[in-house]
Amino acid sequence: MTAGYKTQIADILKAAARIEAKTKGLSRENFMRDRAAVSAVEEDLSRIGKAVGDLPATIRQRYPGIDWAAWSGIGSPGRDTLWHLAAQRVPDFGKQVNRILFDITD
Repeated sequence: MTAGYKTQIADILKAAARIEAKTKGLSRENFMRDRAAVSAVEEDLSRIGKAVGDLPATIRQRYPGIDWAAWSGIGSPGRDTLWHLAAQRVPDFGKQVNRILFDITD
């Protein structure tokens, strides 16, 4: 595995952690009113999409249980989708990607 692979995993995990921090304790309505939080989450979702897109195909194939296609190149989702991703999908995705760290041996 290359250092780039580790960098991409780290980027995904950092962005996921920031998203979780920005949405923790917020209701959907409060989140949507917080322009700074919305903007930050959109930016971090974009980072996740770029990092996933930059992962080597062999890595994505090695972990077929992760829905890489759903995250690769993720753009600017609509408001309802943004909240769903931030509040529900990102935490689970972060946990899945975090498990890869246990497999990294080089």
